[in-house]
Amino acid sequence: MNDDRIERYARQLLVPGFGEEAQERLGRARVRVVGADAVASAALTYLVQAGIGKLWLEDAEDVAPADVTGWLFAPSAVGTPRVEAARAVLAPLSRFVAVERYPTGGVPSATLVFAASAPQALASAEAARRAGIPHVVVEPDADGGALVVVPPGAPCFACARSTSGVGRPPQAGIAALSALAAQELVLMIANPGSVPGRRVDLVRGVATARPTSRLPGCACGGPAAEGPVSAG
Repeated sequence: MNDDRIERYARQLLVPGFGEEAQERLGRARVRVVGADAVASAALTYLVQAGIGKLWLEDAEDVAPADVTGWLFAPSAVGTPRVEAARAVLAPLSRFVAVERYPTGGVPSATLVFAASAPQALASAEAARRAGIPHVVVEPDADGGALVVVPPGAPCFACARSTSGVGRPPQAGIAALSALAAQELVLMIANPGSVPGRRVDLVRGVATARPTSRLPGCACGGPAAEGPVSAG
């Protein structure tokens, strides 16, 4: 790391168990983020501040009035493409991070899913599982929501997902859920093997983690992938 980067990330380099090697892993990472709505906004901000090298945003929708309740979008952004509106806010936060639209054929080294529908969440998580890369899937609901954290080889999202939770968390819950998702992904990227497969439920501001378990016969119990994708 050069002096400019050390100065930029000095505070997190002092965190016990973190260091220059962990920061360099973050700097080499290519993170695909599926969904860039209000629920994703805090996570996107934190990923940029943490020093993720490339942040690839995937969202075909425009900014909706409900998105203004998040951290990214001003009222004037309503009706503009979410990806472009998010880039306009995120890119100036760090000159060490490239914030881009997810490129066709791009090969991410990690994935964060804020999908608008269950089929999209399942498809995005399955693509990450088959690629052998760490990923986190966010499931908001009216009480707060949950995260399914999937390091390579762990039980997959389909094994641990909720089949009943629907709705949107209260305003404070949106930021907390989003921040937790970013934290889990950063930990998996910075220190591979440090985070087990788990489901983190956030109910009225209280987070509870429990290990995930594989459903009988699930494809994630077989040869998972061709191997993890290198971030470097």
